[in-house]
Amino acid sequence: MANVEEVIWAQEEPKNNGYWSFVEPFIEQCLAEAGVKPQRPRYAGRAAAASPATGLMKRHTAEQGALVAEALGHNVREEIRRTRKA
Repeated sequence: MANVEEVIWAQEEPKNNGYWSFVEPFIEQCLAEAGVKPQRPRYAGRAAAASPATGLMKRHTAEQGALVAEALGHNVREEIRRTRKA
């Protein structure tokens, strides 16, 4: 992993409902022990929320497209616009 430039944790659940809170410190520890450039993983997913679902399919689809775009390094705003037009 000597050439790793970025570590991204992607999850479909809201930030406070998935495994992000549990795995983040372990990923950081592994990165530190490996001595690689990134010292912290980046989160790609939904914002923290009281409910695991938005309740609106249109909003869910836009959020899903945005989190996948973010995880892949694409422009999130363009992805949201694209899903709203579709």
